[in-house]
Amino acid sequence: MEDEEEVIIVSAAFDVPTDNYEEFDQEIDPAKLGEKLLQSNALKGTTREYQLYADKHLLLDFTEKKNQKKIRINLAWLTSEAEHHKVIVWKWLFAALAAGLVAAIFLYLALAETINVEYSIIGGTISLTATIILTLIFVYYMRNEFIFKSRYGNAKLFLIENKKPTQQSFDHFFIHLQQRIDKAQTHMSVSERLVGELKMCRRLRDEGVIDDEAYTIARTAIFKHKQYKS
Repeated sequence: MEDEEEVIIVSAAFDVPTDNYEEFDQEIDPAKLGEKLLQSNALKGTTREYQLYADKHLLLDFTEKKNQKKIRINLAWLTSEAEHHKVIVWKWLFAALAAGLVAAIFLYLALAETINVEYSIIGGTISLTATIILTLIFVYYMRNEFIFKSRYGNAKLFLIENKKPTQQSFDHFFIHLQQRIDKAQTHMSVSERLVGELKMCRRLRDEGVIDDEAYTIARTAIFKHKQYKS
């Protein structure tokens, strides 16, 4: 296991937009930066950086297909029970195995000199190429991730891929993140959490992190809660 998978940054620059919704440091204080988890997926062209900040914030730096987005999340408004999604699209795997079997058959026929070698080479090359492409498609659509949501509005805010970059580093950060979420909500009334979550969801809607539909659903759920105070 490589120790450098997880590091604590001692200095960093993180642009934080000012808003009227939540209190937050106008400039990132390097002394408040905590543990970090970095996840990269070369096939999907994504890089996700998760950085704990101060007592109850998480800084997210996402790059997807050259589009970068920096997000801040107040952990006090989340649920620590993340939703686990594990999706395996078996049809692409079966298709890859079938193409691989065809490639093996062409190889056997070439060795046995049953058909013309040139035909075997052409058929084998096409089948092998199809196997590689179908395998990449299978890997691309395969998902094993945890989705963190807002506590009362159930708005999906961010995901963390399971077991990346390593099982140990993932488990360490994931458990610590859950503990931070629970701790951030200590000594806070339900009413305070409802109002805080609504403000955060409104800001994340304005920043394009969640769409209008997700925000409307979250807002409605919060308004309907018996302890919500406008």
